Amino acid sequence: MSDVERQTSIDALRGLAVLLMIMVHAAATWTPSDTSQLTLLASMVSGLGGLAAPLFVVLFGWGLMQRKRPWQERLRQASFLFMCQAVVNISAPHLFQPLTPGVLSLMGVMVLCEPQWTAFLRRSRSPFISFTFVMLVMLSFVWYAKPLQGPSNWSARIETSTLYDVGMHTLLTGTYPFVPWVLFGAFGATLALQPGRRPVAIGLATGMAVSVVILVHAIINETAWALPTGEASLTFFPANGPFLIAALTGVCLMWLVVEGRPWLHALAASGRCSLSLYVAHFVPLFWLHTMDEQGGWGLNAAMVATVTYTAAWMLLGTFWWKRWPRWTLESAWRRWSRPGISS
Repeated sequence: MSDVERQTSIDALRGLAVLLMIMVHAAATWTPSDTSQLTLLASMVSGLGGLAAPLFVVLFGWGLMQRKRPWQERLRQASFLFMCQAVVNISAPHLFQPLTPGVLSLMGVMVLCEPQWTAFLRRSRSPFISFTFVMLVMLSFVWYAKPLQGPSNWSARIETSTLYDVGMHTLLTGTYPFVPWVLFGAFGATLALQPGRRPVAIGLATGMAVSVVILVHAIINETAWALPTGEASLTFFPANGPFLIAALTGVCLMWLVVEGRPWLHALAASGRCSLSLYVAHFVPLFWLHTMDEQGGWGLNAAMVATVTYTAAWMLLGTFWWKRWPRWTLESAWRRWSRPGISS
């Protein structure tokens, strides 16, 4: 695969990731109040949300490996991401508090300490084997140090009444804490350092085998398989071991599906302004959530609203990139990070 084709596939994956995140946020905004319908919609939110954010972070880790950055540039990039996270929080007060750390602040921290968390992979002759070791360490941590990850409760994970809360949520107890979410960035870095289909194929096969065992165990014990919060085999908040395995498996599957398939490259335009779409889609979502604040919509109405909202942002992303590529957050990111460099 040529470098141009590879980059287009990466952009298409970015487009897929941001559109799935938009869909998940819309679905969470218009969740039906009926219990039976909630189960169906919660399953969709768990499944899609469990893949969208990890893919977003994996691709960010891949991007960080494309070149080395001086300290000043990393500091500027991190500050830009922190500012974008603040805009998201202010735009969506129904979801976040002003200082709640999120996926963008996670990326900011990853940029700041990139030389530290990638050093082990960069020095390795086989980055994939080194990543496997890192993953085993992370799985051991989330298994034996579960209390350190905080409660499986959305309100508790966005609460930032003190600076201590902000720091702990950023590191361990938030929605997207550095530990264990840096694991997804490390996987992206591994794919950049050791390109080719083999690492992805091995990850998919291994992850599928483990995920099937987890699913069968959940069925036998009559427990929920996947939920955003609460008691289930896979939980998103906090990210437990089975979730990490299943999410990486899903990322590998999407990577193999998108790579080398030109018909999916229509997503590339949205991917090239994925940061812009991620930040911007929260603005109307806050105002639109008032259309169904009581969760009174049925499943069909909620699904139509969710799909329509997502499709609209896909079209907007394509139009935005083709008409005004310089008026995107990506362009502003480059100008801010590297003053004097043309975007």
